Amino acid sequence: MTGFWRILGREAGLAWAGGGGAAGPTAFFLACITLGPLAIGAESETLISVGPGIMGISALLAVLQFGERSFADDFFDGTLELYALSNISLPVLAFAKVMGQALATLWALPLIGALGGMMYGLNAGEVLVVFCGLSAAIPALALVAGFASALSAGVRRGGLLISLIAIPMMIPVLVFAAGAGRAALDGDYDRAWATVLLTLAVSLGTMALMPFGIAAAMRSRLG
Repeated sequence: MTGFWRILGREAGLAWAGGGGAAGPTAFFLACITLGPLAIGAESETLISVGPGIMGISALLAVLQFGERSFADDFFDGTLELYALSNISLPVLAFAKVMGQALATLWALPLIGALGGMMYGLNAGEVLVVFCGLSAAIPALALVAGFASALSAGVRRGGLLISLIAIPMMIPVLVFAAGAGRAALDGDYDRAWATVLLTLAVSLGTMALMPFGIAAAMRSRLG
């Protein structure tokens, strides 16, 4: 476990110091939710009804930006080869790497989602559900983005490939996260919190399984 925490801390430190930390994904998220009313109109009822969905889509796009550099830099500078030669299990290593980067770069997204919910006119209970839904979804989104990044490491213009791989896999967890917000808008908080728990369950399942997929992708790229 010492190796796990070392890698997690190293990746978090590198993402924070060298990659700007949460600045990039946060700015992207803010831009999405700010530009949304320009496309759908500024009517308060419309903004309230689409608020949870906009927050989910914005989170997806922000996490894709996080995934674009998750493994590419380490592939080119040889860090992935050193990781593969270490005495740490590759799935454990992959999980530590992705979670370290996610902790440094994606922690602000649920907070910005809550702020966006208030901007769109949601009440306090609805904002809380949106915040919890996004918080529950972030681990799954980060691991899916990490898997797509590992598969595309070393590929020119890998960002497009990451999007093609990751977006279909991200949709189910975002359906639950946005669905929780929709249930809160309907006043059905029992269903809203149950959907938040379903989102968390999807994330936990992804955390259990996806590191093995990322490890297999890393082996294929190191071939």
